[in-house]
Amino acid sequence: MKLPAWLQLVLLLVLATALQAVLAYRLQVWGVQPDLNKVVLICIAVNTPAHVAVAYGFVAGWLMGTVVGMSLGSYLVSRMMLGAALGLLELRVFRHNPVVLVFSALTGSLLCEAVFFLFSPQPDVSRWVVQALGESGYNLVFVLPIAWWVRRLLPPVHRLDYT
Repeated sequence: MKLPAWLQLVLLLVLATALQAVLAYRLQVWGVQPDLNKVVLICIAVNTPAHVAVAYGFVAGWLMGTVVGMSLGSYLVSRMMLGAALGLLELRVFRHNPVVLVFSALTGSLLCEAVFFLFSPQPDVSRWVVQALGESGYNLVFVLPIAWWVRRLLPPVHRLDYT
């Protein structure tokens, strides 16, 4: 029995959130760790329309907020804004280009962190800036493999074949 694509993507978000909670601290480099939940959301949002990306942003924010146990609203709003911004790329940009994906991951991570900061300010702004920039760069390591996986899960209507 094959699961529907939306359920496979939700399970991928759940898996990424679980890995984030369990393994992310082991992947720390210079005090910066990747945000796997955000990377999966970026890959989904770049490949789906805005309204679908916002729904996945809600799921991703809810999962991260419940795992962390605080700032649930900030996670919800920041992830939904990320989904909306990257989902709107379909109106102006050829989203299936790997360069666009990398640029979207970099700017999307920064946008998500900036929105999160607006709703949940941190006491040390300079440390937050360094962490946000480091996390955005670190997320780039995971974007291309996860995007390949997400594109394989999406139905052919959303997926673009290069043949």
